[in-house]
Amino acid sequence: MADTKISALPAATAAAAGNELPINEAGTSKKLTVNQIQDYLLKRAAAATMAAGDFCTWLVLAANSGDITGLSLTTVMSITAVPVGRYHFKCQLIYQTSATTTGKGVAVNFTGTLTQFLVEERTQTTGQTAATNAASQVSATAAGNTYEAQGSRTKNVLIGAVSVSVDAANTDMMATIEGFMVVSVQGDLEIKLEAELSALVVRAMQGSFLELKRLS
Repeated sequence: MADTKISALPAATAAAAGNELPINEAGTSKKLTVNQIQDYLLKRAAAATMAAGDFCTWLVLAANSGDITGLSLTTVMSITAVPVGRYHFKCQLIYQTSATTTGKGVAVNFTGTLTQFLVEERTQTTGQTAATNAASQVSATAAGNTYEAQGSRTKNVLIGAVSVSVDAANTDMMATIEGFMVVSVQGDLEIKLEAELSALVVRAMQGSFLELKRLS
């Protein structure tokens, strides 16, 4: 049976993971699926850790972390084997503390070598006309609350001061951690969390989302 031109083939109703496409691999005709292309461009997993993809990596925390007590930065999410390149990362960290008077501290570490690193952490707070560093997940007025930010140029240290409280104990809160880095020696990207003071408790919650994009 003679080959049919692609232009003469019937159109697919929609793209599907199992659809096959012809390719040329080093002079040899082969096939790959739409799912293989998707995995090449976007690698994703529900876990606490995963290896970096080629371009975009999505990691969602599949289960709550254990309780983190006191002033001990603990890794709660990590993307491993990040190769040489320029990257943007963003983490929507969902967390809880065991008392309203307990705050949290966050940090980003990279176990390899960096030639550039910038990060900031942003949290909605109770502040309306002045900063309070007291996290809140609800708006106190129709005008809304203050969105406070702290930054750092140093990996594996607290991003600014720890927060001082939450609006509700054992209830989901959210912090945004975002930055850029230039990797010269491969390593692991780690999101770290600690409680405000000794004997206080904080934990990272399932659903926290870490995205890593390779820019060059």
